[in-house]
Amino acid sequence: MNARWLLLLAVCAHAPALVRGQDSAAIHQVLITEDQRFAAMEFADTVALGPLLAADLTYTHTDGDQNTRAEFLRSLSSGALKYRVIMPETRDVRVYGTIAVVVGRAAMRVEADGQTHAFKIRYLAVYRRGSRGWELMAWQSTRLPT
Repeated sequence: MNARWLLLLAVCAHAPALVRGQDSAAIHQVLITEDQRFAAMEFADTVALGPLLAADLTYTHTDGDQNTRAEFLRSLSSGALKYRVIMPETRDVRVYGTIAVVVGRAAMRVEADGQTHAFKIRYLAVYRRGSRGWELMAWQSTRLPT
């Protein structure tokens, strides 16, 4: 098990005590960061997206494919993957110091391999607050049945 998952498990073990003191300003900043990230993905703006992604990002797509930060940015800049619509429907943000966990649901329209796919997802996003602000360090999404 890598260090990232051990950290997440440790944070979750202390969740009940930490949730009581939620920082509404931090929650707001995480949501702003997520909205900026989604917009940058829709416009394939890798310059804007880059600072919102941690250097050690693990990005897991709905089909189970996994990308590093570099691979994910490359798929967007090359046009191999195009996010046409990312519309969050629900989001629950929990902040634990410098880590934030977002559990959400979103409607997506994505172009991959020349085909357009529209679907809904449930996702888990883990952010870390660094010197540049919040950055995505892990993403895991599951396609919901239609």
